[in-house]
Amino acid sequence: MIEALFPDGAIALVASEAMWEGSLFPEEAACIERAAAKRRREFTAGRLCAREALARLGVPPAPLLPNSDRTPRWPEGVVGSISHCGGYCGAVVARCQHFAGLGLDAEVAAPLDPKLVSRICRPSELARMADCAPPPGTSWEKLVFSAKESTYKCYYPLTRTFLGFHDVEIAFSPAESSFTATVVRDAVPAAAGTRNFSGRFACDGARVFTGVALAAPAGTQNSV
Repeated sequence: MIEALFPDGAIALVASEAMWEGSLFPEEAACIERAAAKRRREFTAGRLCAREALARLGVPPAPLLPNSDRTPRWPEGVVGSISHCGGYCGAVVARCQHFAGLGLDAEVAAPLDPKLVSRICRPSELARMADCAPPPGTSWEKLVFSAKESTYKCYYPLTRTFLGFHDVEIAFSPAESSFTATVVRDAVPAAAGTRNFSGRFACDGARVFTGVALAAPAGTQNSV
């Protein structure tokens, strides 16, 4: 399902059951030796899933270590994103010559806690969604949350700048299963020259998925 969230040129994969119990490079294992069992399983599934996706890009296997902020340190010339959610793990990768950034998010489909809605959603987002039925099993508020998470995963590696939930405005196009995300906070930098991101969403009844892909700036797409 997550493959449909991204344009051609991006490789998106879901972790297999075996990946949750697989073997890491020693350098990777050292990063989580003191982590709880749940975190170790998630880290392992994410790294092995990402490594398989990278292999399909022609990238040789190598340790995928975390940066100091815990974001993955992708191989040179590659962008990517990893998401975990209640026993689910997916990863997406692509060459920098095609994409400046990628963001993937998966969430349990259950509607967002009402106490969190005003913290996550801008009033204009709630107004736009008021008269439109959400996908079965979830809510537009939960999809807003996921869309902002995937946007942030795409934005942050390019700017190293934190965003609040109200710093981004989401507008859905339900018929196309797509959305636009706009960074509306003027005080933060643009990412690869833009504040506008395009994404897609999906729901399988148990989880919601969102993906954002930011094309490489003109002049880099044909570079090698």
